[in-house]
Amino acid sequence: MPVRTTDDPPAPLTSLGPFSSPGAKPTPWAATEWALRRIQKFHLCTVRRDGRPHVTPLLAIWALGAMWFTTGDSEQKARNLDANQRCALTTGTDTLTGMDYVVEGTASLVTDRATRDAAATAFEQAYGWHLTREDGTWYQLGDAVRTGNVQLYRVQPDKAFAFAAGSESSQTRYRWG
Repeated sequence: MPVRTTDDPPAPLTSLGPFSSPGAKPTPWAATEWALRRIQKFHLCTVRRDGRPHVTPLLAIWALGAMWFTTGDSEQKARNLDANQRCALTTGTDTLTGMDYVVEGTASLVTDRATRDAAATAFEQAYGWHLTREDGTWYQLGDAVRTGNVQLYRVQPDKAFAFAAGSESSQTRYRWG
């Protein structure tokens, strides 16, 4: 599990949702944060200008107290976020048991060089050789983040969920601010 430092934002308020099994306990934020840091594939949900949803799989990371992802400036998700910054990132298991996660928040385009550099380093640490070796699927993505050749978004969470399914089900809610 990650070690919290004084630079980390405060942990969210945690509560057990109404769709939990009797006697279920909330998933601690530290466990959810650890999962968000290690999971490599997410789905981003944005809203088109006409109100239709748009969902796409992508690389994302939990780092520096927020979710982060990249895209090209002409991609649908970038156009959607120009009009409506609200979005959700989801991830989890593809089975009937296990954990699923949802992070809802506001996406902002990051242009600050120091922040882009920190995020690029976090992507490289999270995805390893996929970004850093010449045979990696997204080789040089870290460099593209640093130079601004891709758009970098920071999603400030305001609400998140951890859904546990199995012999005992639980719906844990996390709220910031």
